Amino acid sequence: MVHPIQLVQGAEFKINLESSHIILHGSVEESSGVMLRGSVVLECHETTKIRSITLKLIGKVKVNWMEGTGSHQRLYKEEQTIVEHEWSFMPQGRKTYHLSERHYQWDFELPLPGDLPETMHHDLGEVYYRLKAVAERPTFSLNYSDKRSLKVSRLMLPTSMELLQSVLISNVWADKLSYEISVPSKCYTMGSLLPVTFDFMPIAPDLKIKSIACALKEYLTLSTPEHSKTESRVVKVHRDNTYQETAQHIGDSYHKTELISIPDEASQSLMMDTANDLIKVRHKLKFTVTLINADGHISELRAAIPIIIAAISVEDDANALPAYEDAWRSMPYDPATISQLIASGALPPSLGVSIPNAAASMAHTSFSSDDGDRVENDNGSTNSENNNTSTASSTTALNIEQASDCDSPLPWQGIDLSRVPSYTTAVRSNRLYSFSGSLPTYESVSIPGRTTR
Repeated sequence: MVHPIQLVQGAEFKINLESSHIILHGSVEESSGVMLRGSVVLECHETTKIRSITLKLIGKVKVNWMEGTGSHQRLYKEEQTIVEHEWSFMPQGRKTYHLSERHYQWDFELPLPGDLPETMHHDLGEVYYRLKAVAERPTFSLNYSDKRSLKVSRLMLPTSMELLQSVLISNVWADKLSYEISVPSKCYTMGSLLPVTFDFMPIAPDLKIKSIACALKEYLTLSTPEHSKTESRVVKVHRDNTYQETAQHIGDSYHKTELISIPDEASQSLMMDTANDLIKVRHKLKFTVTLINADGHISELRAAIPIIIAAISVEDDANALPAYEDAWRSMPYDPATISQLIASGALPPSLGVSIPNAAASMAHTSFSSDDGDRVENDNGSTNSENNNTSTASSTTALNIEQASDCDSPLPWQGIDLSRVPSYTTAVRSNRLYSFSGSLPTYESVSIPGRTTR
């Protein structure tokens, strides 16, 4: 991500980041962290004197609040450093550096641990990450500097129990009402709909359900070594005053699903769940069921379910990969079928050049025969507008068919595995692979197909 250049007399100084949004995958215990990458750029328009150039990353969590009134009022304040690192691109020495008119760039990278707390801002506390680059100049000259902020978010893994497990509370209230309240998952995202299913079966005669109220409540806990404080607020209320009339009536029971809209990020009325030594944010769904007894007396049933507000939608493409087995088995692997599909136009001809498997080779041969550039002579030789390409294609197909009866190099040998694409990219790359009777390794699945030349 390119940052606007800071214009200073005689030079331009800036911090560029690959991304200013750091996404950690999995919980604090699961996440392996992420790499922060970027560069510091100095564009000199004239000979410039520099004493040193440094870059510093600082991440902190702070809390600050008051309690009490008047003379009994007390300030609680605490600050912790989460991460701190400094780069020295031009160390300060006894002599000054004389930089000629040109472009200077210093690349940097730093592995960030997976247990970093997420960025958050509140009137009583915050978690922030900032970069500051300084080009120190000689005495009486103005230093060059630039600042960047980082946003850290956490993405729950698709295998997290909070995403897969539904939550159900069930009980009999005061021997008058049997109830079940359930949600399909424990984790939700900002701006999504939260379905809550209510099942009631009155036990007492003539008991009526007057209304149902659902409240999304947020709890903020601030801590210092000697004291802690918890504040709560209702961020969303949903009320149904016609539950009994509109619910599905099955025998003596009532069934209905209520949809609660969670505020989106733009409203700034809701924070993400987070936890660190000084700040914790949690959420609960609280329910109040108002009942009318046979004598007209009003009673209330109260219950609560803890939920998680995730940083990124669990339905987001980055977090909704198909099962590995399903994605693998959905790929075509029969050579004859693929050749026919390409010939009929059902598959793009570009798939025919993917190797190393027999299916791709046959598809390539079929494609080459159809494009009109190859003509077979009476003596069996092949002419082409590019004879080298045609020969390479024929040789490749022959070698691959022979390889089925003898040992051949593994398909990923000779490939730079440090540049293997993500699983999502591999699944979407439309490359062809043959099924060998057992699932392949991740590396073999994610090798891009190669084009014969």
